[in-house]
Amino acid sequence: MKNIIKIFSLFVMCLSMAMKCHAEEMPAWTIEVTGTATINIVPDRITVEIGMEEYYKQKVFGDSTLVKLSEIENGVRKVLNSAGVPDSLIVVADMGNYLNRSVSSNFLMAKRLSAVVSDFNQIEKISDKLDRRGISSFNITKIDNTKMDSYNRQGLKAALDAAREKAEFIAENEGMVINVPYQFIDDGPNYYDTPTFSNVSFDSGAGMENIRKIVRRYSVKVRYFFSSKDRTTTKTK
Repeated sequence: MKNIIKIFSLFVMCLSMAMKCHAEEMPAWTIEVTGTATINIVPDRITVEIGMEEYYKQKVFGDSTLVKLSEIENGVRKVLNSAGVPDSLIVVADMGNYLNRSVSSNFLMAKRLSAVVSDFNQIEKISDKLDRRGISSFNITKIDNTKMDSYNRQGLKAALDAAREKAEFIAENEGMVINVPYQFIDDGPNYYDTPTFSNVSFDSGAGMENIRKIVRRYSVKVRYFFSSKDRTTTKTK
């Protein structure tokens, strides 16, 4: 038992001496830098919402007939299918009623369909073929990319590389060299909000250019130990 205690005490003593030597050799000077990187990502998962409302269709002799919601929805689904959107990617986002006293004292039905497309060419096809009658809104509500995790890693790496380059530049300018990083603070990614454009298919399309990409900004803070070049050279010799 006594031998075990002696061995343990000797181990603690050696460890303390090693830590002390390491602390004496390790420079006390530190530098903190921020690295940033911005990535522009082309979305391949775009969510579109189409609003529909029942309406009265005027006949030749002044009479009118109600165009029901089911008829409008069938037309919208056919357009979506023809643009390459399967039924599995079309869901009902909302449903309710509204009142338009200028045409009827009865409530009319309304619904919104949400569809997911893979590129903006599909949106343009949908816009061209969609019947304007009975359509109350056409909104892009979300843009995303299926490989976002990979882009996040790429952005973080670029930010870390930028931080190291900045630290090396500052150290070189001051006649120093950086040693090892001892603290990382991840600040990102920061998302640039993508606006939602109403009725984008019915205007000149200028607003579409602002949402054809996802912009993400990554930021990290890194603290490095650094030492003078002379000291490093002396240790190497």
